[in-house]
Amino acid sequence: MKIAIIAVTERGAGLGVKVSSILKESGHQANIFTVPGAAFAIDGVEKLQGSLGSEMGWLFKEHRGLVMIMALGIVIRTIAPHICDKKSDPAVVAMDEGGSHAISVLSGHTGGANDLARLIARHTGARAVITTATDVMGAPAVDVLARDFKLEPEPADSVKKINAALARGEKLHWFSEYPLPLEESEYLSPRPWEALENHCGDWRALVTGRSNMVAGDRDVLLRPRNLVAGVGSKKGIERSAVIAEITGALAASGRSSLCLKAMATIEQKSFEKGIVEAAEELKVPLLSFKIKDINRAIEDFGLKKSEYVTGKMGVGGVCEPAAMLACRKGILLAGKIKGPGVTVALAEEKYGWWE
Repeated sequence: MKIAIIAVTERGAGLGVKVSSILKESGHQANIFTVPGAAFAIDGVEKLQGSLGSEMGWLFKEHRGLVMIMALGIVIRTIAPHICDKKSDPAVVAMDEGGSHAISVLSGHTGGANDLARLIARHTGARAVITTATDVMGAPAVDVLARDFKLEPEPADSVKKINAALARGEKLHWFSEYPLPLEESEYLSPRPWEALENHCGDWRALVTGRSNMVAGDRDVLLRPRNLVAGVGSKKGIERSAVIAEITGALAASGRSSLCLKAMATIEQKSFEKGIVEAAEELKVPLLSFKIKDINRAIEDFGLKKSEYVTGKMGVGGVCEPAAMLACRKGILLAGKIKGPGVTVALAEEKYGWWE
């Protein structure tokens, strides 16, 4: 996680240096900032160009976490104009300059502010202040489980209802079409998918990619981000044509569009404007692979070669091997589908996509 540490006093900046070291040792990227009028200089602490209020826009947008070492009131007033929603807001943790408290302020579950506050507290001796109801009860929040296993909740408002039920001490029955490493607990009860109909009146989490599944009043659908769309195309392909074929492939395969985690193609096509724009619109990364890797994948996975593509690109195919290369433990869910100037294939990871 890319984290900005912001302090307004010399004592706070000194604490920021310590927090930065803790975060880096835990695998995070951390940068320390202070206000432009600061009358001190500490190695590794960068002065902002403008006031904290004027600089918060880019800090909020470009970081997945903010640790703000200052009064909580300043934190609230400064971040308030930039708060959008829990899916896009960064984790925000406030600390006093004495290092007594690490307060989870914003995006406690989805953004990870609760975990960030706990991490800082564990290594600094601060007290982590967590106020989300499920955490107070010691219950697992649905949005935290979804985040950890890279699952997309649908509908989004069902998360609030189920978390409220968990906070009341009710149990969530968990059904998954995929083997997830979950254990029975006071609040969570993993059940075999085949027993789904036996729990119609219970709170249920349904881990499935099936597009025809409909959530009941006490259900949340959790869509695994485990599909990759491999794409090949002619030169000058339009973004709309690429998206239309991917959407069609998902529909034909009976999979929710929320399961799409990436697009993949050959290196030579990774700059094709229509493919790049399609990935941007679908909000997924575009992965690319070298010719030698594509050819090796065709052999390793026993994929059918195309003489036409071999003549044009020097490889026996693009969409199928690219999709399979992007899935570490994947199967070919949908083989090559030909559209006007574009080919699409879907690969699905059955296990370990969250790692």
